[in-house]
Amino acid sequence: MDFLNALYQDPLLYISYLFAFVGAMGGFLFISGLSSGFRHIFTYSEEWDHMQHTRTRAVWGILVCMVTLGLWEIVRVIIGQAPLSYLWLSLLMLTPLWIPWLKKLAGGGH
Repeated sequence: MDFLNALYQDPLLYISYLFAFVGAMGGFLFISGLSSGFRHIFTYSEEWDHMQHTRTRAVWGILVCMVTLGLWEIVRVIIGQAPLSYLWLSLLMLTPLWIPWLKKLAGGGH
């Protein structure tokens, strides 16, 4: 019950923890894609076509970081402009818009 009280009193703290975690995962994803492709940068390799997964990993890492930063700014603006009760109401009302995108993302985009 103390967690729910703390969440209700200061939700921005826990939202920022979540966004920091997701942003760190995006950063690690970018670093892993970039560092696994270093070998090809300094040596000529016949496997240029086989390096697609490293480029994809690096691009996804940057994308996750950018989306996380954008969502954080949206949350900051909403909290700065509207009362806290409107934040929960707007997140609840926007949830149906995210469901098709999440299904498409989980299904591989088909």
